[in-house]
Amino acid sequence: MKEAEARRAAKVKELADANIDRSRMAKIIEELKEKSRKKVEARETIVGDVNRRLEEAEVWATKVVEERVDLATMNAQLIADHAWMRDFSVANLAKAILDAPENTEAAAKVVECVREAGYNAGYIECLTHVNALSAKKFTDDRCALCGVDTEAALRAATEAFDGLIIPDLAQI
Repeated sequence: MKEAEARRAAKVKELADANIDRSRMAKIIEELKEKSRKKVEARETIVGDVNRRLEEAEVWATKVVEERVDLATMNAQLIADHAWMRDFSVANLAKAILDAPENTEAAAKVVECVREAGYNAGYIECLTHVNALSAKKFTDDRCALCGVDTEAALRAATEAFDGLIIPDLAQI
């Protein structure tokens, strides 16, 4: 009986030790579970951050592709505009300027005023030379442009030509 009691006491002690070990193991398992949960949360945070960055990168990449397409389209339009200007624009512009009735009228007026100013200046210079050699003094009364300020008319025609606005150029 003593032997049975000793065995029983040993078994109770073993059971108590096993319970202590089991509670230690439960505590260690809880600690490991907590550490694992924290690691999982940290990894989930990292994965969430990576996913957010990936989404931002995808949005940025989409914008870059769209902008690249827009730039390619604009470049193609600029190349087409450049070719048109090189082939047609300068010639059309020059033709529009030269054929404009406003330009023709203004140029004709300038030529007329230059001719009259030159005629008047030549007539006066001729009178100066003739009067220097002649005893009789001649005047410009017989000149068709007597009393006309041809220089002022020439300045006015030149200013009008310089300030010329051709309406057809606004359409080009």
